[in-house]
Amino acid sequence: MRQYVQAAILALLFAWLAYTAYQTVHYIGAYYMPLPQGDYWRVPQHLKAYQTFQLDVFWKQHNEHRIIFPEIVFALDMLREHGRMVLPTVCSILCYLLTWGILCFVVISDREAPFFDRWSGVLVAGVISFYHGSAFSLAQPFLLEWPMMQFGVVLALFFLKKTADSSRLLYLVLTIAAAVVATYSSANALLLWPLLLAIGWLQRLSRRFMIVLAISSVAFVGLYFVNYQFLGNTNLLLLVQNPGFFIGFVAMYLCSPFSNLISPTFGITVGLLNLGMVVLAAVQARKLRLLGTTTAVVLFGFYAFTLLTALITAAGRMDLNDKTFLSPRAVRYITVPMLNWAAVVLLGYWISARAQWRILTARGMTLAYTLLLLIGMYKLRSWRETNEASFKDSQLAAMSIDVGLTDPELISRIFPSPAFLEIFMPAMKTQHLALFDKRHDEWLGTDMQTRFFKVLDAKMPGEISYVRPVEKGLEVVGWANSSDVRDPYPRILLANERGQVVGWGRRPGAGFPSDWLTLNTPEHESWVAYANLAIPSKTIGVYAVTRRGLMAIGSVQTVPPIQGAAKSEVGVAIKDVAWQMDKTWGLDGMPVATVWGWLPKTTPVYSSWQQRDENTGRLTAEAAMPANGCISMGVLHGPIADGLSAQFVDADTGAVLGDVPFRDHDYLWSLWKIKPGANVKRVKFVATDNGKGWGEWMAVSGPMECN
Repeated sequence: MRQYVQAAILALLFAWLAYTAYQTVHYIGAYYMPLPQGDYWRVPQHLKAYQTFQLDVFWKQHNEHRIIFPEIVFALDMLREHGRMVLPTVCSILCYLLTWGILCFVVISDREAPFFDRWSGVLVAGVISFYHGSAFSLAQPFLLEWPMMQFGVVLALFFLKKTADSSRLLYLVLTIAAAVVATYSSANALLLWPLLLAIGWLQRLSRRFMIVLAISSVAFVGLYFVNYQFLGNTNLLLLVQNPGFFIGFVAMYLCSPFSNLISPTFGITVGLLNLGMVVLAAVQARKLRLLGTTTAVVLFGFYAFTLLTALITAAGRMDLNDKTFLSPRAVRYITVPMLNWAAVVLLGYWISARAQWRILTARGMTLAYTLLLLIGMYKLRSWRETNEASFKDSQLAAMSIDVGLTDPELISRIFPSPAFLEIFMPAMKTQHLALFDKRHDEWLGTDMQTRFFKVLDAKMPGEISYVRPVEKGLEVVGWANSSDVRDPYPRILLANERGQVVGWGRRPGAGFPSDWLTLNTPEHESWVAYANLAIPSKTIGVYAVTRRGLMAIGSVQTVPPIQGAAKSEVGVAIKDVAWQMDKTWGLDGMPVATVWGWLPKTTPVYSSWQQRDENTGRLTAEAAMPANGCISMGVLHGPIADGLSAQFVDADTGAVLGDVPFRDHDYLWSLWKIKPGANVKRVKFVATDNGKGWGEWMAVSGPMECN
């Protein structure tokens, strides 16, 4: 009967692990975006160096790190795989999987422990390791450095033990090679060398081998600092002066991702319990004379390295003003503590089995871990949703770039400096790399029925929620119920009144941003598409691309009179402007120490902030229409757009010519232009701030001519 119960437990754990792994793979796919994001723009920056085989580019630091081996993968992806970042993602997954595999292998291979104890520990460790929070790191190609470093660490520990057991030089060479890969993937692995020397001494490595290992340590650590630029972030004295905060930082690091559950106190407590369990296991292993086994060397060594990583991270990232310990909970580190949890779980099961504990049995630990993990993973929902937001935003930005738009507010979602992207993106587009590999730009201006089959008579249930101008284009948001055509998320096509393709879109793979939804937009049926107004258009029709043909969605949309303007479309400031404003408005007076994006320096700027979010009031700027019949204004607002409005008005008749769109969390200057027609002689711009809450303020530039 006992065997059947154990078999049932293992079967359930295996099914749970399989489901968890499937979820993780699913989310990695959903978060995937074939366009650099954040720090990965280092790769397009080095593209020419890769193509001309300038090997010194691999020696360039990334912050404190020399990322030689990850960058080799990035270069190969650019040169051989069209820069679609699939290769770094696959390498991340493989390194992560193999690290977990080696941790499990050293437990499975210990036949002194019962079969059930070993395999239940492996399966529970797998559930923790492959919880889909790991996708936040594995789906970001640039974070390959962490899984690659961990894989190098666990290989070095494994081969070091093989070296001690066999006295074979080959294993020592493999140990050093693995340590080099770890070190030159992330600077944290500089601490691996003293750890290897300590373990080698404890394992009574031969004197000759210890000398070779020591020389290698000095050589590769010393080489690391050739032409190294110290950034001044590391402060070991700060750790000594603030031991309590330092312990809290390390505990929160070890506890992640569960440090995001309740409060910092909870995270610190669990992190200290994490450390306490390993200390207890080490004491018990010493009593049982197990510290010299391969299992102990790899698992305890791996944990010790994670502890050293937490220490060096604290030395470089600890901020005494960070009372909630955001830094050690940063999602970019997530694979390090998650695999560390796997090591802790495996140690618990292994020691319990070898010590034959009657209280902490494998079945008891399995029940406890199952309950705690189910509760913890459920409670982490809000944390997951928060971290998914960056993937959603970046995918929307990529969709707009795919259509040929370069709206700064959208681009800033994938890199904080749109100007930086303007330097390197043209080369990627010319060489058809990353997102541009599919050459979708060839669709623009073509006949939609020639490109995408015929337009069907049947319409797809759905509607357009809103149309919002962006720089040189439109953002169209709506919903569609495509259940009848068996396509849950069809591609959306935009065409003008002449049937020309002007844009496209879809539902973002990571999901639709919640702050973009409206009351009449069902979340699970929502989509977003972008239109490029370089193709002259008066109206926009929306179509779903199905297997049978094109199905219209909603009604035809008129292109709004107000349009987003690019920097090149903004001319000189208009001089004769009649300003009227409430006393709450004033010249400049915006929050300082923040980058607001580009605006011509020749125009005055008025703001309603003036040191107070509570300020409300109205401003108007009236000017004669320029000779070319086009006028533009710059608008900036705080993080919250509630209570804010602005519009262009015919100064003679009072007719509204166009409303400026506002959205929360836009934080760059937006340039808006309008061409009202020859009958409009004077235009008044009206800005109203009725928002009294935090972040509810507005700033406007003076009127400018359009180029």
